[in-house]
Amino acid sequence: MALPQKAGKTTPRLVEDVYLYDPAQVPGTGRNLLSQVPPVYSEHHNGSFDFISPAACRHNYVTKANQTNIAPEALRKRPGASSKVSAMCSKCRCHLQVVVNYPSRPNPSSHIHHLVYKSGRQKGGASTVEMTGKGQVAETFHYRCSHLSCAAMVSLRVLSPVLSPQFVHLLTDPDSLRKRADEAFATHPERLEGMAPPLPINVMDNLRMYISNALHDSQPGRSIPSTNKRFMVSFGVEGAPCKELLEFLDFTYFENEGVWRPPQVNSTTEKPYQDTSIIFLDDVVHELLALIHSQPASEKRVSRVAPLPSLALNDILFALDASEYPKSPRAQEFEMPSAPLVHPSPPSASFHSNVRLPWKRFYEDLGVVENMSSATIVEAYNQQVSVDPARAPFYLKCLKSIGTLRGGQDWDIIDQAVQVAYSEGKYTDDDVVEAYKYFGLWHDDPNLTDDSIIGKFYAFLSSTNQETEARQQLWRIGHSRRSERIIFASEERVSTVEQAQVFLGVDDQTPDDFITTMYTAKINDSPSSKDLATRAVKLIADARNSVGLNHFINTGETVASEMDIGDAYRLLQIPDRTADEEAIMAAYTICVDDNPEKTEDYNRALNIIAKEMNSPMLRNMAGITTEPEQNLADWPVGLQNIGNTCYLNSLLQFYFSVQPFRSMVLDYENFQLDLDDQETLEKKQVGSRKVVKKEVERSQRFLGELRVLFQDMITSPQSAVTPGQELARLTLISPENETAIRRRSTISAGRSQSLGDIGGAPILGPLGPPQPILEDQPTQSLAADIGDSGPGKDPMASDVDSEATLVSEGNRNDNSAPTESKENIPPPEDAAESESKPDPKINTNDSIPPRPELPSRPPPVPPRPSTKIDRQKQLIEEVEIGAQQDVTEVINNVLFQSQCAIKPRGFSQDGEQLDQIKDLFYGRTRSYISTEGGTRSKEEWWCDIKVDVASGSRDIYSAIDGAFDVQRISVGNSTAEQYGSISQLPPVLQVQVQRVQFDAVKKSSFKSTDHLELLETIYMDRYMDTSKPEIVDRRRQCWEWKKSLKSLEDRRLELLRKDDNDGVDMSTLFRTTQDALQDLADIEGGPGYDAMDFDSQLFEDLDQLSEIATSELHSVEQEIKNTQTMISSQFADYRNLPYRLYAVFVHHGSVSFGHYYIYIYDFRKDLWRKYNDEYVTEVQNVDEIFKEDGTRNPPTPYFLVYVHDQLKDRLANPVCRDIIDPMSGFQVTETPIAMQGVHAMKPSEDMDVDPPPYHEASGAPDSTVDSALANPLKRKSEDAGRPVLEN
Repeated sequence: MALPQKAGKTTPRLVEDVYLYDPAQVPGTGRNLLSQVPPVYSEHHNGSFDFISPAACRHNYVTKANQTNIAPEALRKRPGASSKVSAMCSKCRCHLQVVVNYPSRPNPSSHIHHLVYKSGRQKGGASTVEMTGKGQVAETFHYRCSHLSCAAMVSLRVLSPVLSPQFVHLLTDPDSLRKRADEAFATHPERLEGMAPPLPINVMDNLRMYISNALHDSQPGRSIPSTNKRFMVSFGVEGAPCKELLEFLDFTYFENEGVWRPPQVNSTTEKPYQDTSIIFLDDVVHELLALIHSQPASEKRVSRVAPLPSLALNDILFALDASEYPKSPRAQEFEMPSAPLVHPSPPSASFHSNVRLPWKRFYEDLGVVENMSSATIVEAYNQQVSVDPARAPFYLKCLKSIGTLRGGQDWDIIDQAVQVAYSEGKYTDDDVVEAYKYFGLWHDDPNLTDDSIIGKFYAFLSSTNQETEARQQLWRIGHSRRSERIIFASEERVSTVEQAQVFLGVDDQTPDDFITTMYTAKINDSPSSKDLATRAVKLIADARNSVGLNHFINTGETVASEMDIGDAYRLLQIPDRTADEEAIMAAYTICVDDNPEKTEDYNRALNIIAKEMNSPMLRNMAGITTEPEQNLADWPVGLQNIGNTCYLNSLLQFYFSVQPFRSMVLDYENFQLDLDDQETLEKKQVGSRKVVKKEVERSQRFLGELRVLFQDMITSPQSAVTPGQELARLTLISPENETAIRRRSTISAGRSQSLGDIGGAPILGPLGPPQPILEDQPTQSLAADIGDSGPGKDPMASDVDSEATLVSEGNRNDNSAPTESKENIPPPEDAAESESKPDPKINTNDSIPPRPELPSRPPPVPPRPSTKIDRQKQLIEEVEIGAQQDVTEVINNVLFQSQCAIKPRGFSQDGEQLDQIKDLFYGRTRSYISTEGGTRSKEEWWCDIKVDVASGSRDIYSAIDGAFDVQRISVGNSTAEQYGSISQLPPVLQVQVQRVQFDAVKKSSFKSTDHLELLETIYMDRYMDTSKPEIVDRRRQCWEWKKSLKSLEDRRLELLRKDDNDGVDMSTLFRTTQDALQDLADIEGGPGYDAMDFDSQLFEDLDQLSEIATSELHSVEQEIKNTQTMISSQFADYRNLPYRLYAVFVHHGSVSFGHYYIYIYDFRKDLWRKYNDEYVTEVQNVDEIFKEDGTRNPPTPYFLVYVHDQLKDRLANPVCRDIIDPMSGFQVTETPIAMQGVHAMKPSEDMDVDPPPYHEASGAPDSTVDSALANPLKRKSEDAGRPVLEN
């Protein structure tokens, strides 16, 4: 029977088990309560479940103060901190030592430790038990907290008593004591005259005093004469009857002198004791005191007895950070026995039962205690599942059972967690049994095979319409059996064309060549699914009447017109897409030699690979001309895809085209922060947190790599250049993710190969659905601050909600709490250095709640794995893993690193660094919240505006409105009004478009392709934070109209009966009902049947209702149109802040995979260009950017860039070429010019090159708007002397 290796328990559970564990009394099962963590029994175990012997001691531990050291709370969790609690049971005298260490990083969270047993030495264990020099049996247990963010390590040491039963008998047996006393009286009658025979309590107290004096006396070494009265009556003549005991206790007898010398120790030893001999004597003192207290009350009444030390429970809990663990307010209502955490006094009889109570077992198996709060039990369940996933069904059963036992509010809390578990695909052991019964099978049938179960499933499908439930039941069976075949059968539907498309992850618009790619992906991932995959392709081929797909099914080869880069590599039998030119040429030669009849196909494959790699050697071998089609001096350079970097290429093209940013990069030395400038480093704050030197160094490497690429893009004679792997890594991977991704890249060499391309861009096949998200997501605190990343961002958005990742939740590290902006998280190893101090000017109690929105982020960058682990391969692997990072996180990472690398020109009042990046890309929003007590506001930075298109098509104004419009929120027990306004606009305005929706039926996310109507020019007047009452009044009027519009649209849906999905509106429904009744009335009655007779008024009423519905629908639609017109024209006369559309990032694909490219507008040449990796082409028809193409899965914009109209010629310059002839023999030696149009301006040079402040642009006679509304590049007084834009 295999025992679980990773199950754990919370610290309160461990403490309770420590109080129950008695190493001297082994239970009948032989199990060890502290090392063999429950559950350890098989499902069919029929024997005893007890972990505790009926004879076991119910410990009452007291603290050994001189051996205990608990670190102060403020220091306890620092690296290297250690706490130790030493205790002894006052009943059985066993000893306990609890040590808690934090060997490495600090523990930033406030969780209850969940301890997993790692190693130790115990009776019956793999390692022999330890024996001390004094004959004690010592058992050790070592644990580690399973929370990823925690470094806590806990060690237990349980020792048997120092004093053996023989020694105890010598000290407490009345007959032995009387015999020794009688011998002493007979030997020294005169000396002992008047002395009474001692009681056991007197003997032990005398011995305790001798040892205590030796430990604490400032003048140790004073000997005890053997004729001492008290000594003789206690230990016999010359101590001879107790000689063995005394020598064991390190007493020494000097016969010539007739004295006993007590143990010799250094009484000035610091506490806590470290010397083993001192610890031994201190243990003896405590044992003697325990024995004294165990004597009859009659003895204790006639003697002065020292009190026992204080109980150790609180010390142990405090050292383990569990002294204040959350308890259920209804704990007294639960049927539970007394526990040491509640009543450390005598145990309940139930603890000594041979039978393990079923209800108690649920708590034990989850590693919790009965009085814990339900929320804490849920947390422990989640942690137990994370460390022991193989027993997840068992743990879910325990959680459900506890919820049922508790009932009431506790049931509500636990049931919510149970429902979350079910939505994530988890199940209980009982659910598996029911799943077998669902198909008429028995879960314990030894003759069942995977084939027989799958056959039963398909037979069942043919006779039922409950396919969804049947697949769920089969999936549970497959998962419980660890059967990949059963799981695949449960997830796939390949009996119809629609099911075939779902199986392959394609749709009606997917081209044939991509379908073959997805087919290959399926069978690579699961060879056993080949038959299903073939059937799926066949169904699609027949439905399309596709010659190419039928040819592929019959021959395994693609026809000439359908070969893509993935097909080319497969045809040449090259499994590794990172193969170099020589390997590709060798593979080509071998294929041609082995199959000369296919030379034409091999030539075509080589041609495709040569173009994709842009390799002159392969191009020459393939006979491809290298003559450029464009005049390269007047045309932007393309960027080669180095492996799933289509998004990266789009991003680099955009930043290259922003002239001030490009100039700053090229003239980087003039902006670079001096790493020796300690004062600036200490003050440097980016993204609301301090930046450490390591981040600055990394960021400067990033700008250095970026400059190399920019220079190459300017001077290269080729039509496309290749970004460096190091640049890709630094761009895609943020500093705080670098360590984790480096770790992932070293263990992923075994992943499957690339699966194909879309238009030449590498992709990875679907990895299965993302983890499902509950429809009722918990809302964030209304007192939380709004995030820095931009208006409309939900700082609590889950990674599951993002299109930006291809990795399922189960493969992500979600152990850290969601943050507002990921670049605001310092690297883990520098966490202590980079903690930012709270702003004393901000009252956290008055902070403004964030604006809720649908969870969404842009689509994911498709990953592609590598195969080997050397540094070059690892670098490629890190880039590929980095390509899975959040798309918006990559943008934030570029801006964050750019700011980190350069020196500040100043600091804002809140300590934020001010620099050229802040000037170009960052704006500020002021959020207002109005309650009965007044109006509060807060201002914050952002680098993009987040807009929602996931819930329906809209124009750009409607989308931006959603980030700033008013909303009703709850604050305390009242309702408040919240809205936002822009207090500062950046010259480069970035807009993130969010498109992810969640399908509650399929429990998966999908990408919305609703159309976003773009405008070449937008006017931002309406969003500005102004004191002009007419703008504020117009905004409020718009909000009222939108509220009315929502009601009208809801009513239109009711009249159209959209929720009924039968295509029949209300008017038609009344009319068809009237016609049906009329038909029934017209039927003549037959034999035994009477003709149906209806009241004529009914027909008139139905006719009238139909007309009313038609009239109301027309009226509602007209009101909707009128209201939309009023909203759209409300700010038609405010055109003082124009912004021009400059760049559109586009994603084509689904939520799981796809391809990226970008459109950039050339204001000088008045044309749009499409940047698609290495290909840069002119857009002939701008409708592909602005119009809806009407296809099922169209390309969709997910990131927009607008630039200020008055600055567009100085901001946007996408063509910058200065080609160097590679044959000239000269190297590029010129220094790149500093930021184009920027120079160091003296205070007297007051050049106004920025867009005017809002009140000036609008022609207002005086300043009615805060001066911060001016473009952030314009700061004449406070920032005079810094570089500014100019013509």
